[in-house]
Amino acid sequence: MSFELIKELCDTPGVPGVETRISEIVLREINNLCFTSYKDPMGNLIFQVNKTIDNAPTILVDAHMDEVGFLVSHIEENGMLRVIPLGGIDPKLFYGQRLTIWGTKSVEATVAAIPPHISNKNDSSSIPVEDCLIDTGLQNTKLKKIIKIGDIVTFSTKCEINDDRILSKALDDRIGLYVLIETVKKLAKSKLNCNFFVSASVQEEMGLRGARIISSRVSPDFSIALEGTVSNDLPGVASHKRLAQLGSGPEIRISDKYLIADRDFNNFIQSIASKERIKYQLTAKNAGGTNSTALQVTGRGSKATVLSVPVRYLHSPSSVCLVKDVNLTIKLLIATILSIHKFKS
Repeated sequence: MSFELIKELCDTPGVPGVETRISEIVLREINNLCFTSYKDPMGNLIFQVNKTIDNAPTILVDAHMDEVGFLVSHIEENGMLRVIPLGGIDPKLFYGQRLTIWGTKSVEATVAAIPPHISNKNDSSSIPVEDCLIDTGLQNTKLKKIIKIGDIVTFSTKCEINDDRILSKALDDRIGLYVLIETVKKLAKSKLNCNFFVSASVQEEMGLRGARIISSRVSPDFSIALEGTVSNDLPGVASHKRLAQLGSGPEIRISDKYLIADRDFNNFIQSIASKERIKYQLTAKNAGGTNSTALQVTGRGSKATVLSVPVRYLHSPSSVCLVKDVNLTIKLLIATILSIHKFKS
């Protein structure tokens, strides 16, 4: 496992619509390993890993490049800023956080917080993100030379890794992107019995926008969205609300708010996991959504599912996942691709 690559992916900014720096990393890591590559007008990267095999099944594996973040929307006369959120961010998590503003140079800032000894302790309401003040400590004249309307803003927390766990912002979906990159590296020189495509998509956090145009170009028979998925395995949480749990291997998703995964494809992946003795877990839920929804129903459609690394505290400044879950996800994905020609409905 490359801790350096995971750290680079997590620490590099890339919010919806501004994924360029992330796409540069992806291209650097796998472009020379693939048969062809293409960047579409939206910024999606699509790679055909091996040469076309006639009459073989086509499988597409996708991970999105964007993270939840913000855009500078207004600069006050005193130099303070306002931002708007990109993606689902709980205002309670935003208040008092450190941010990085990516202007002509990066600027550290804080979400202005009222000191507790002068705040209204009877007011438990959350301030909407767009109503919060962002304080850089810079005067207006100096700030405007560095920062402008539309500059991207991310949580400023840096990725921390050891042999057991990863602690970082943006694990949704940089950890899925890492799984994709490592899978390509391991399979690029393998003899495959399928047509293997991967995509690094844009703007997933804003309504699966990028993925909606990928299937029409690839026309896959099978599609897998790689994700960092919600894990709520915390003390005091009822067992039926914990969803995917850290340490129990990748999640094979049955359903979410917008997806009913292909049951035969899921059963096929489960059979591979059992044969290879790869630990996995199933989740059925009616919340959330991934690019699998778009990949399933656009173009001519595909047999679609989601393979995810469990992550605690998703869409927060500091999410947590386990190294062993990442490795098991890579192992299961590789085994699935190598066996997909054996699929029978």
